[in-house]
Amino acid sequence: MLPNTKTVLGAIEISCTAGATNFAAFDTKGWDFLELDVVAGTASAAETALTGLHCGHCDTAPTDVTTDCTAIPAFTGAAATSTSAGFVLPALSSTTLNTYRFNIDLRGRKRYVACEFINTTVINAGCAIVAHLSRRETGTEMAALAVGSAGCRLVASG
Repeated sequence: MLPNTKTVLGAIEISCTAGATNFAAFDTKGWDFLELDVVAGTASAAETALTGLHCGHCDTAPTDVTTDCTAIPAFTGAAATSTSAGFVLPALSSTTLNTYRFNIDLRGRKRYVACEFINTTVINAGCAIVAHLSRRETGTEMAALAVGSAGCRLVASG
């Protein structure tokens, strides 16, 4: 019997340098739901937001979200919402980990899902992109998480 869930660590850094692009891609073949956590450590006091946070889906394994994938606007952040950005990038905390949660329904999407985020200054306390894959909606991966609690800056579902 195949497991109903799987967790994959896509990228992890102890400290993210200024201007770093943190990238991870996940093979979602055989899975129906993806709970994607982007952890951006703690920012310096001067950092107000990430400069980019992009998610996309692709037929083949990507090396770059913006050139290899079809953008998923609901999971793409910018300075303002638009047809290509589903949310405004929230401010970063300098005292608690900054976590962004994307609850992605994989049905009807391409095989690979990729995500990247870009920071302007050094991010301390580590950076990570983690995928939690499941075959069915269990109630936990699509559950609403309170924004602002325990460092959660954003929750987007779709």
